[in-house]
Amino acid sequence: MLFFTLLISLPLLNNWIDRVERHFFGVKPGVELAGEKVGGLLPDEVQEVIEELAVRYQKVPVEPAIDKITGEIIPEQDGIIVDVEKTLSKVLAADENEKLDLEIIKIHPRYSAEDLERVNRIIGSYYTYISGSYARFNNISLGSKAINNVIVWPEEVFSFNETVGPRTPERGYMPAPIIMMGSMDVGYGGGVCQVSSTLYNAVLKAGLEVIERHMHSKPVHYVPKEMDATVDYGSLDLKFKNNTLNPVIIKSEVKNGRLVVQIWGE
Repeated sequence: MLFFTLLISLPLLNNWIDRVERHFFGVKPGVELAGEKVGGLLPDEVQEVIEELAVRYQKVPVEPAIDKITGEIIPEQDGIIVDVEKTLSKVLAADENEKLDLEIIKIHPRYSAEDLERVNRIIGSYYTYISGSYARFNNISLGSKAINNVIVWPEEVFSFNETVGPRTPERGYMPAPIIMMGSMDVGYGGGVCQVSSTLYNAVLKAGLEVIERHMHSKPVHYVPKEMDATVDYGSLDLKFKNNTLNPVIIKSEVKNGRLVVQIWGE
């Protein structure tokens, strides 16, 4: 009989101990943290809540950018992480019914809008004349828009294929003449190599470091001999590195029968 009495009273004893522990060591009643009720929680329980909130509220810093269409600078955004230890200490020291915010640490982006505002002069420029079919003109226009207003940060490597993406009909590209293994053929995106070649020559004039570049298997008409840069998505790419101390911006435009590519720097 005594054994069963002890079994029944044991949960009651544990409940009483838990209530005493929360009274002396737990968070005071009515306390809220970022809208979450944490009153009566013990330190370990509060830390679990804070760690869950930290995941929910964390924010990666965003570097400044440029609107692809307007060219306007989009300001940077600070990132945030939650200081778990400081938040925990604040919660444990809170008075009854106190409403608390998380203790956060701001993480600043590496660059600011002011860095882009200082990119205000042309350091390299090149243009080529456009000829051929409407499909070819269309493909050149799409490729030009893809590289326009692209920022290349110091030490960053620009990839033409990664920036322009696959030249597929779903993305608006049309069949046009291409050079394949020394002879003319027709393929989606024909003409895009004029964009990469024009960019290549602008990059050379800007003094930037060319990492990867391939020539066509036969001369092309839009740039001097051996000054071309052929590309093929998934294999041949044009890559260059911004070896300056400041960001550079690619500007590309189709106007009056010409493709004009400029590299802007500080």
